[in-house]
Amino acid sequence: MKELTEYLESLSSIGDMSKAAVREQVDIEAEKVRDILARTAPRDTGGLARSLRKVEITTRAKWYGWRIEFEGDDPNGVPYQKIANVLNFGSSTIQGSRFISKAIRKLKGMDARIVERFENKTKNI
Repeated sequence: MKELTEYLESLSSIGDMSKAAVREQVDIEAEKVRDILARTAPRDTGGLARSLRKVEITTRAKWYGWRIEFEGDDPNGVPYQKIANVLNFGSSTIQGSRFISKAIRKLKGMDARIVERFENKTKNI
């Protein structure tokens, strides 16, 4: 009977464990994308690389995540995010480098990594 009680008590913590697993993996993935963007952002654009910010999403009550974007404007008043998008996708005069698209592709398979983290956390239950 004691083992059953202990088992049932451990099951009650699964919800908290799953939230923790998701948060940990989202943090890791967001930092990885931020690092890739910081490393691959074109350097010949003035302050573009320095304008990269990772900010926690706090506007939605039950959401958890990060917003990673280029903030602010260059000395001519052009938003850095617009510059980054043009350099990523290109224009009629600039060939895109896809540096943002490549960083975002690193998120592919994140669901499986979250499941793996959850399974590792609950292995001893």
